[in-house]
Amino acid sequence: MKKLVSILGLTLLAMGLFSCAKPDADYVHDDATISAIYVLSTMKDATGKTLSVSFPGAINQEDGSIAFTITKDKRKQIDLTAVKLRANVGYDAYIKVTKEAGKDVDRTLYGIHDLSEGLELTVTAQMTGRTKDYHITARYEK
Repeated sequence: MKKLVSILGLTLLAMGLFSCAKPDADYVHDDATISAIYVLSTMKDATGKTLSVSFPGAINQEDGSIAFTITKDKRKQIDLTAVKLRANVGYDAYIKVTKEAGKDVDRTLYGIHDLSEGLELTVTAQMTGRTKDYHITARYEK
């Protein structure tokens, strides 16, 4: 029995020393990008029931621009001066709003935003401190 335990112990030790696992550096989360972003709004239908409206933004990762072009059919449903935003970011990343309505701010993406004059965001990967800046513009389709 002792021999079996010794062999098992040596086997486990060898597996730990010679395993394929790489150091923790391979698991560093440094993705500071927005992969998807949406304008969210609500409206009431004819019966008074509240409906959610969602509209995606077009992201250009190269220059950090995000454009929302609200189609004619959603124009009455989305007020660009009072919308919520939802964004998908990398693991352990967070978003800060840095400029809104022409003023410098320092707040989270949570809450109501005015996109009529644009919005600037900074995404930060917490683990590495890596950042990426984005500029949001929004307009109604003509």
